[in-house]
Amino acid sequence: MSKENKREQILSALAELLPGKRFHEITLDEVAKAAKVGKGTIYLYFHDKEDLFAEMLCYQLEQLKQQIAELAPCSLQTLPPKVYELVNKFIHQHNSSFGSIGEMASQIASMSSEQHEQVRQAGKAVLEALAQVMQNSNPQWSEAEAEFNARTLLWLIDGSARSSFSDPGNQVLPEDVINFFCRGAMIK
Repeated sequence: MSKENKREQILSALAELLPGKRFHEITLDEVAKAAKVGKGTIYLYFHDKEDLFAEMLCYQLEQLKQQIAELAPCSLQTLPPKVYELVNKFIHQHNSSFGSIGEMASQIASMSSEQHEQVRQAGKAVLEALAQVMQNSNPQWSEAEAEFNARTLLWLIDGSARSSFSDPGNQVLPEDVINFFCRGAMIK
C-alpha cells in the first residue's frame, strides 16, 4: 500500500471513530486498531495526536471542498440550500466530535503555528472552491464579488450553527439563513 493510501487509511479510521467518541477520548491504540496498522505506523505519518488532529481537519476540509466543487452544475438559485446542507453537516459533525465549541477551540489552540497555517490554507481552499462554483453559476459576478458572497454564505451558516449550539431552543431556520443570503446577494 502506498504511503498516501496508508495515511488516508489512518485518517479515515479516525473519522469513523469520531461519531461515537470525542476526539480527546480516542487513543492512538484505537486509531491503529481501526486502521488495521501498528501504533508505530501512525508515528511514521503523524508526529503526535495533535498532528493527527490537524491532518484530520485538513483531510475533512479537503473532502468538503470536493463536495462543494461537485455542486458546479447547480444554478445560483439552487446552490445556497445545497451549500447550507453540506457546511452545516460538516460543522455539526465537528461539534459532536468535540462536545463543545470550547473543547474544539482548546484543541485548536494546542496546535503549532505550522498546523494552524495548514488548517487555514485548507479552509481557504474551501472558500475558493465555493467562490468558483458561485462565479460559474453567475458569470456576471467578478472574482471579488463571488468570493465576498461565498465568504458571506459560509459566515452565515457558521453563525447559525454556533447559535444552535449555544441556544438549541432558539435555532435560526435554514430557510431564513438562505433567504437572508439570497436577498443580500440579490439572487432571485
